[in-house]
Amino acid sequence: MKIALCDDDPIEIGKVETYLNQNRLLNYEFDFFSSGTKLLKHLESMDVKYSIYFITIEMAEMSGIELAQQIRQLDLHALIIFISNDTIHMPEVFKVQTFDYLLKPICKEQLAITMDRAKDYLNKQNTYFDFSFGRKTIFLTLNEIIYISKSGRIAYIHTADKVYKTYLTMSEISEKLNADTFVRTHGSYVINLNYIVEIVKNEAFIKHYKDGVLQNTKLSVPISRKFKDELKIKYSHFSRTP
Repeated sequence: MKIALCDDDPIEIGKVETYLNQNRLLNYEFDFFSSGTKLLKHLESMDVKYSIYFITIEMAEMSGIELAQQIRQLDLHALIIFISNDTIHMPEVFKVQTFDYLLKPICKEQLAITMDRAKDYLNKQNTYFDFSFGRKTIFLTLNEIIYISKSGRIAYIHTADKVYKTYLTMSEISEKLNADTFVRTHGSYVINLNYIVEIVKNEAFIKHYKDGVLQNTKLSVPISRKFKDELKIKYSHFSRTP
């Protein structure tokens, strides 16, 4: 789960990372920004999206509310959590679909409650896939997952940057995925329709990434007779959807 932290006071906003990292069962990735301008520049130049934004309202260069308004032009679905010295700005923040409003100094217990609500919300929106391995819980956006393969007891979750492992069964995996976007091609494979390049006979060719870089080659995923018709129907419908 990617989280952006924006405050011109690195000590105060650093408490958020410290408190969240104390829960080692969860996997968070943090990026710090000392101004709204730097955060917006990063969003535009790197084409990156965050699941959650922690934004301090009282910033000198650009207020947190102004920043949130610009973020909403780029992303309507991310959760925005404001941090403030007082409650004066509370009536204003809900114009940008605010998820929560935390007061300084940051309270560890309140932050934990907010994050539990955030995880539940994101999971209910069916935008995240969560799984455990090695005593750690990992959250991936569904768009990050290219395909999932199963070998023995272990399922391998393939993204552009990394391959993750989990002991979930294929049935448990399918229940967690969006049925409109993911489809079984084989007893041991589930693929994201967004990454299919073409389907030829008993093979689905999907985009191939290495260390986050799209390659000129394609990956072949087998299609079994049992799942062939369902794949064709879903892919045909998906391809026609604007």
